[in-house]
Amino acid sequence: MYKLTGVSKTYSNGKKRVDALQEVDLTIDDGQLVAIQGPTGGGKSTLLQMLGALDRPTAGSVLLGDQDLARASAARLTKLRASEVGIVFQGFNLIPTLTAQENVEAALVPLGIRKAQRRERAAAALASVGLADRAAHRPAELSGGQQQRVAIARALVKSPKVLLADEPTGNLDEETRDEIVALLEGLWRDQGLTLVIVTHDSQVASRAQRRLQLTRGKLREAGPGKNAATRPAPAADEATTWSRPAERTAVEPAAVEPAAVEPATVEAVIAEAAPVEPAAAEADGVALSEPVAAEPAAVEAGQETSDND
Repeated sequence: MYKLTGVSKTYSNGKKRVDALQEVDLTIDDGQLVAIQGPTGGGKSTLLQMLGALDRPTAGSVLLGDQDLARASAARLTKLRASEVGIVFQGFNLIPTLTAQENVEAALVPLGIRKAQRRERAAAALASVGLADRAAHRPAELSGGQQQRVAIARALVKSPKVLLADEPTGNLDEETRDEIVALLEGLWRDQGLTLVIVTHDSQVASRAQRRLQLTRGKLREAGPGKNAATRPAPAADEATTWSRPAERTAVEPAAVEPAAVEPATVEAVIAEAAPVEPAAAEADGVALSEPVAAEPAAVEAGQETSDND
């Protein structure tokens, strides 16, 4: 799946130089559940930016399959983020004027999928995270845990090869945290995803197959997690994952009255959204010199990092 060789990332702002990553070597196999821990400013989110094709290393190679993300064109990286990599962030990054259904559909717009199929797949994705009865609700009408479930559904609806989660429970209470971790763990086990979670929380990291520690830009193995002996199901293809929405929980009327849906289409709202650039380096006190442009439609691709490293 991933093979990183000699990956370094250096940011500079005037005379200040920060080595966010230092000669990182890392292999992540297909279907592996990996947790990355480390102190704030240690480079965790910078590493996740590399894995998510949101930024390029100063030196080294980042292979996803046979593609070197460090050298691929911007157009190729945009296509890869839209189809092969799902990203979940601490801040949810939902479009406030869209319903949960429409937020999930937004991830499919760059793929040119027809509206009817988008709706079908988005409904199935929401049902898979237990939110069939909240499809018509906007983010402000949902709890933090429900918003994170919508963000997970949005990341999964395009049937990515890999799911990256940057502090996905950082804004949640302990009970909701445990629910979200159990959800991610179940999706990893059932769908055969490659799942990489960046977290400060040792309870979250302990659920992984493999734990890594990243401190001052240097990566080391931190031992196996509770799922070290668990093997996920074979990766499901798109047809297997989303072709049978009728078997999932039907979308029921919301328990509370959702806000009226404005006539604007998903495409129109996305088209009006300003592009958001990644900000992996902000905790290091410097700005990105050459950010990879994020397409507005790939909502999750442009979210700012959560633990500011």
